Amino acid sequence: MYARKRAWWRAAGLTLLPVALILPVIRATHFEPAGPARVWPVLAFAPIAMWIEIRAIETLLALYRHRRDPLLIAIVPLGVVSVAAYGLCGILLLVAVPAVLHRLI
Repeated sequence: MYARKRAWWRAAGLTLLPVALILPVIRATHFEPAGPARVWPVLAFAPIAMWIEIRAIETLLALYRHRRDPLLIAIVPLGVVSVAAYGLCGILLLVAVPAVLHRLI
């Protein structure tokens, strides 16, 4: 039971950490109509956040595979939040790529 509770806390923490950091990263990039003014916060944040979200999804799937009971319905909302955060980080990364290429070339 303790290991299961620990896995729940780990999955929730891994899911919510990047979600909590998305707005400060967006604020640090200073988005303008032509794109982000600074791209380094996004380049530092997005790959790490996407990796964390993958680990959260793996933990949630492992929780579901071991035991199926009515309490595991909480996996669905956490999974949806995790996938949405993963997608948002991917979109941020895609938006920052042209600015990175512009600065490098």
